[in-house]
Amino acid sequence: MFCIQAAPHRLRCTYSPTRLEGRSHVARFAQRSNDDGRPSTTLAVVATVLIGILLTATASWAADRADESSERRLLETQAKQAAAVLSTAIFVIEQPLTTALQVQAAAGPDGNPSVFRRTFAVSMGEEALFVTASLWHKDPRGFEQLAAVGAQPGIEPQTPRMQDLLGRALDTSTSVVQRVEVGDRTRIAYARADPETGFVVYTERAIPKNRRARVDSDSAYANIHYAIYLGEETTLGSLTTTDMDPADLPLGDPTYATTIPFGDTVLTLVVQPTDHLGSPLGRHLPALLLIGGLLLTFATALIARQLFGARLRAEADATTINDLYEQVHQRYDDEREMSLRLQRALLPQVNPSIPELEIASRYVAGTQDIEIGGDWYSVIELGEHHFGFVVGDVSGHGIDAVATMARARFTLRAYLLDGNAPHEALAKASRQFDVAEDGHIVTAVVGLGDRSTGEVTFANAGHPLPLVLAPEGSVYVPMPVGPPLGVGTTDYEPATFTVPVGATLLAYTDGLVERRTEDIELGMQRLLDAADHHADEQVTELLSSLLEDMRSNEAPDDIALLALHRLATNNVS
Repeated sequence: MFCIQAAPHRLRCTYSPTRLEGRSHVARFAQRSNDDGRPSTTLAVVATVLIGILLTATASWAADRADESSERRLLETQAKQAAAVLSTAIFVIEQPLTTALQVQAAAGPDGNPSVFRRTFAVSMGEEALFVTASLWHKDPRGFEQLAAVGAQPGIEPQTPRMQDLLGRALDTSTSVVQRVEVGDRTRIAYARADPETGFVVYTERAIPKNRRARVDSDSAYANIHYAIYLGEETTLGSLTTTDMDPADLPLGDPTYATTIPFGDTVLTLVVQPTDHLGSPLGRHLPALLLIGGLLLTFATALIARQLFGARLRAEADATTINDLYEQVHQRYDDEREMSLRLQRALLPQVNPSIPELEIASRYVAGTQDIEIGGDWYSVIELGEHHFGFVVGDVSGHGIDAVATMARARFTLRAYLLDGNAPHEALAKASRQFDVAEDGHIVTAVVGLGDRSTGEVTFANAGHPLPLVLAPEGSVYVPMPVGPPLGVGTTDYEPATFTVPVGATLLAYTDGLVERRTEDIELGMQRLLDAADHHADEQVTELLSSLLEDMRSNEAPDDIALLALHRLATNNVS
């Protein structure tokens, strides 16, 4: 048996139970002992244990590194989602200032202070959007205050500090942001100006006493600690909001930091996971491999000792050696089964029940070694009449491919749940992948359907075309095919197709139609012929029939299938 490094953090082992003429290697090793043979038996058992421990430690270490890498990527993804929520909150804060400037510009050179006071009065208070707001106008003598509402501002109105802040606002195209201390409370001051009219709106927003950000109730902040700083420095003097005791800052590893544009400065968001972000299996897999490997090692050592002791003085029986190799082979079969369970744990356990649709799915592993692939599917219900689905494929095999698959699956699912159209979801997801950095190509087809009309909007990132099976004939859904995710900033084009009542929409990965020795077009035609032959079958039987017709020894890749059959309204149970 020998092992080679097939990829980072992954060993591939093979064995060759070749019969030997004359004495076997085991017998020759045993011959080096004295008459009772005990030293050779001991050395053989020790060697077996050491090799088993080495392999077990390597596998456990590789699983731990893969889980750590997956955790870093999941933390990065959640940090970017939290940053997106924070960007939305900044827009909500700045929008009233922009609107107020537009209203004053429309009112004429003197503005309309009474409208300003009425507009901002409803947004004043310690727990409201602002605690104070004022309207200013630039004239040759300086800045004149036209209106003010709310509490006393933290910066005195007629001081040089206020004049400087208002002047800087006129010199920039965005808001000027500054930290203001008022007693034991901290406020964030904003000044936004219209250089053409000379109007400037100044507001102050109070940081809550408990320093908790108002956005941290969003699901993007679940399972993480966070600290938000004004500017790029992450010191206590720059801290604005956090869910931690400031005495416990800065956050310890693992952390991820990102910046969000905030007027003429930035907000620096630092996050730390509160718990394991990935699946429980990924968390416990290193320990399971370690315990299982040690048990198997010592069991193998005990068997080896018995075999060596029984046949130490004679030629090794090739049949006995083959039996031992079969046990080793079973060990790797068990590890492959564990790997498949890991992937299936990341796929939906059951499909959702959606009225007017009959849903079936299937995942079939194609590789014969212990490495696993990155094919996936997902179906979600969106509102009263809509549903979404994704079928995708990550190139390559192994833990890294599965980690990339998990990122792609949950990222696209999150964008669909947030209300993005398929082409928008693909465009946003593509910015979170980099083929050169990730080392994997990700393809996907995303659909958003109306179950009451059968209309489905598609977007495609380098994936095989979906197929519609109907009694009158099967047809591939026509749509533009964009590049895979992560090849650069890309806009994807949407396409709309209406699935008739009684028809079945089939999405799949390329393992269904690819064969090593033929062109892909032949596989696509073979699928079309098989679809016409089985179009009248129930969706579950349909998938089984298509797999039976399409799979062969020349198609070793993984396969994921998703079928959506549109039912007539009076057939819905």
